[in-house]
Amino acid sequence: MRRILWIAAVLAVTGCERPAAPGPAGAPPTPVATAAGTALFAVESATLDEIVIDAQGFVLYRSDRDTAGVSDSACTGQCLQSWLPVPCQGEVRVEGIDRQLVTCFTRSDGRRQLSLAGWPLYGYTGDRMPGDTNGHGQSDEWFAISPNGLRAGQGP
Repeated sequence: MRRILWIAAVLAVTGCERPAAPGPAGAPPTPVATAAGTALFAVESATLDEIVIDAQGFVLYRSDRDTAGVSDSACTGQCLQSWLPVPCQGEVRVEGIDRQLVTCFTRSDGRRQLSLAGWPLYGYTGDRMPGDTNGHGQSDEWFAISPNGLRAGQGP
């Protein structure tokens, strides 16, 4: 219950819309970091048990095309139009997640990306509102991530 109230407070402060990416109208949203860095929170989902969200309440995902522990992302080129690498900036704030599972790595394109339990983290452009899980199960390879790095809804 405390986590739900916290999410409501975050949404009241930050608003419900994800900032749009710079560029032409209709460009996909971009994951954002807090002013002090990046933030990850474990919250309960009505359908997927515990999931991980960013500071704006958007669900984060992992891809089965990636390999846990490998310090790069399989999502490049066309993939990046729908799946947005979560940037790693400043200190990473976590709540309800083992801090030792959270790391950053440098992608082959030079950008820093956040990972959880070795899995690179992504936002999904098809999620328009905080809490949307439209990316879960996409192409049978994209899944909301649980606080321990497993596919959400898969248990411990």
